[in-house]
Amino acid sequence: MEMTLIEETEALCPVCLAPLPATVSADGEGAVWMERTCPEHGATRTRIWPDADHYRWLQSRALPKTPPAAPRPCAGPCPTGCGTCARHERRGTLLEIEVTRACNLHCPVCFMSAEDPTGDPTLEEIDAMYGVIAEAVGTDGAVQLTGGEPTCRADLPEIIRLGRERGFWGIEVNTNGLVIAGRAGYVESLVEAGLTGVYLSFDGLTGDVYAATCGRDILDVKLRAIERCRAAGIQVVLSVAVLAGVNDGQLGDLLRFALENADVVAGLALQPVFTSGRFEADRANALTAGDVIFKMAEQSAGLIEPRDFWPLGCSNPLCDTGLFLVRDRREPAERYHESGFYPASRVLAWDEYRAGFSPDSPQGSVIPDILAARGVPVADGLSVIVMNYMDANTMDLARLRECSMMVTVPDGRAIPFCSYHLTDGAGRRVYAPWCKEELR
Repeated sequence: MEMTLIEETEALCPVCLAPLPATVSADGEGAVWMERTCPEHGATRTRIWPDADHYRWLQSRALPKTPPAAPRPCAGPCPTGCGTCARHERRGTLLEIEVTRACNLHCPVCFMSAEDPTGDPTLEEIDAMYGVIAEAVGTDGAVQLTGGEPTCRADLPEIIRLGRERGFWGIEVNTNGLVIAGRAGYVESLVEAGLTGVYLSFDGLTGDVYAATCGRDILDVKLRAIERCRAAGIQVVLSVAVLAGVNDGQLGDLLRFALENADVVAGLALQPVFTSGRFEADRANALTAGDVIFKMAEQSAGLIEPRDFWPLGCSNPLCDTGLFLVRDRREPAERYHESGFYPASRVLAWDEYRAGFSPDSPQGSVIPDILAARGVPVADGLSVIVMNYMDANTMDLARLRECSMMVTVPDGRAIPFCSYHLTDGAGRRVYAPWCKEELR
């Protein structure tokens, strides 16, 4: 098939992770492919976007880059010398602290390999990691406590308090919701300690989806966790691992559910699955962020168009896009859509967005912050974000150098998320958990 070159970049051999020159090209049907050849393991061709015109359009809307304030010297090539190093082009805006590898689920599509709880960081190490974040981006950056399953730690409230004492305004816990749903008063104890948000894995609205993604039907648990958060007065972001043939047909339903519960659901984060960690490569699906964008538009009953998703400016445009749905306060007969919401792009031109863009806004708040400054009520709106994580098959090293989502480790480094979780063709990690030992 005849290919039209779009650009040249650097990718990885998915078997040995050797950096290789690569081409990005469009085929005759408009799909975008990345191709490279390893001298040892041969050629690899990876589909990375469904529509070349949309791919180019997103790239053309790249926002200014804010580099790291204090990059470390380059200790080695990408992606094995991350730190954040002097090659990195964007500062971290969402920094994670892994507080445990223990988990109360064993999800088939998990990238965390979260099985062994030994060696969890001490409170002193976690406090030091808060210090790394404060030095790297300041205390106005957002911190996400993750794992494993953070609620497996009995001292999670104390971990949250440590962040508050450091001065962080935003501390979010990334959770499957089992403990929140099952223990009355638990989420209230986290809120009292200073928690500001719950990032809840929420893959669908039918039990069969959870049987596929979590190993068993826990939909009732997810719904109960949301009700607990509503009662506690804390906002929830629904995190959806999108898997072809499992839940990619429920994106519209998830959108409607989020809008119906916009009093507690502040965001919908859509993440096509990627094959790092224990998620086996032979179960990989070819869904890209572009596929998710187009599928969401198709399933939104006319509410959303693909070009309503704009780059959020914290990462490469192909890695992080989003839109904001504003509640329509006009009379029903005058409303843009029967849902009672409209995309911000209906009232905000791209030039206005670019002029009003602030690199200090968290990724889900970029658009509502601009609208709020114009007097538009946004408290009961909904952010919809599509995040395109890269694995050994899809890794573009140019895009990696723009990553703004970092994992903080005890030795003082902040490592790009996609590097930290990267595994080779045999499932071996580049970085050991918390980098307490180097694997390469």
